[in-house]
Amino acid sequence: MVSWGMRLLLALLSGLGLAALIVLVAERVMAPAAATGPVPAVAATARPATEPTTPEAQWAQAREVAWPALMARAEAGDAAAQFHRGLVHLLGTFVPADAAEGRRWLTRAAEQGHGRALNTLGEMLTTGEFAGPDYPKAIASFRAAWKAGEPMGLVNLGILSEVGEGRPKDSAEALRCFRQAADRGCPAALLRLGVMSAEGDLLPQDDGQAVRYFRQAAEKGSKEGWLNLAIAHQRGQGTPRDRAAALACARQAWDLGMTQAAYFVIDRLVADGGDPTEAAGYLLAVSLLDESDEGQARAGRCKGPWLDQLDASGMQRAIAVSDRLLAAESRRRLREIFGP
Repeated sequence: MVSWGMRLLLALLSGLGLAALIVLVAERVMAPAAATGPVPAVAATARPATEPTTPEAQWAQAREVAWPALMARAEAGDAAAQFHRGLVHLLGTFVPADAAEGRRWLTRAAEQGHGRALNTLGEMLTTGEFAGPDYPKAIASFRAAWKAGEPMGLVNLGILSEVGEGRPKDSAEALRCFRQAADRGCPAALLRLGVMSAEGDLLPQDDGQAVRYFRQAAEKGSKEGWLNLAIAHQRGQGTPRDRAAALACARQAWDLGMTQAAYFVIDRLVADGGDPTEAAGYLLAVSLLDESDEGQARAGRCKGPWLDQLDASGMQRAIAVSDRLLAAESRRRLREIFGP
């Protein structure tokens, strides 16, 4: 019996000469299709005897245990559960995607002062998710989110001021919003200030200051902050050149859900003479996570002579790396849906 990680894309294996390797068609496992039948009735207090280790088992357990428990908490009036349930309906994770139902649950959470729900509703109002953009309502929702303690509400107000949508274009107001949200430790605000410092946009161009902002954002959980730190360390821009630090930062970005950080990791492993089996493991993982035509084309371009170093044993080790990466990413996505 081969592990599910053996389901590799045929394009990635062309030219390797691994005739003995069993190749199956890759299938999506990180975001299962919405269920069309009833969800099994499982007690909200049910707990699995063991922690599942594969993505398939993790998502199956979530559907059978965590999802019914979340629905029950939302029905009982728990604002956090209502927020997460709204996201599930918007994304169509365990049920068919339904923007109206998602909005209903987000609104119930927002009516209880849930900051993230208020901010999400504001974002949907700016994008016209409901019936065209409604900036006055979006701005009111962002302000309420900020008042409820959600700093992203202020960040979004800053963005509207920066681009002049729904509010007068006002760079000083935008900068004030970003700085005030950053003072609350908001990763997105710190990241935006870092980009401004790197580009000399609204702030003086200062690579060292940009790196300090990126590091603060990264330490607050920003995947973009970690990737920008990786780039800075690789280039020696605003910080001493440090290839080991660049690789470590890119790994952190991947761990936080930045799929494209895999290519940075692969480049560093290959360029610095690292283990090609680990590089291949990242390549297999990103190929399964990004099934878009663009993603598959990029994965194909990433192939090189370094892949030819892998024999059947090396590929098996690469698959083990991929399985580990995908299982960790599955757990991360489930935490996003259900909370810690």
